[in-house]
Amino acid sequence: MTIFPERIYFINLENDSSKTLVDLQKETLSDQQFIVEWNKLFIGEVNQNGFEIKLARKWPGSFCIIIGKLENKNGILEIHISKVYKLLFGILVLFVLSGLIISLIQSEFETALKIILFIIILRFVFIELHFRINSKNSMNKLTKTIGINKLKKTRHNNVYN
Repeated sequence: MTIFPERIYFINLENDSSKTLVDLQKETLSDQQFIVEWNKLFIGEVNQNGFEIKLARKWPGSFCIIIGKLENKNGILEIHISKVYKLLFGILVLFVLSGLIISLIQSEFETALKIILFIIILRFVFIELHFRINSKNSMNKLTKTIGINKLKKTRHNNVYN
């Protein structure tokens, strides 16, 4: 089990990858630009054989990053939590763990149990639930934009190697 969830999909496209990437480019705002209001679905980079995008919404949109590699009518999509949110959660967990160590040193086992339960709830309720909702929204919008025929979820972590 990993601390931060991720999903990997094998996909089949309706069109060729070059047309699909052109369609995606039309709906993607470059992440190098600073625009207050936009009418695009995604923010990120689209190049000749792949892309790295996130939803174009304030904070919930940047939670999940979608990395895709396309060839002909097939492709691989990887969805994971952005580095900024991983860093924020890591700092929060470090503060909580320092409280756990202090409570164990002072022999306050009831407080230590509460802290352990907080860490478990943080991981399985907040992170997992938010990731599932956000990744589902991202995949629905991506499916409509680039025309995905078939999704096949996989559990392999090293699909690029």
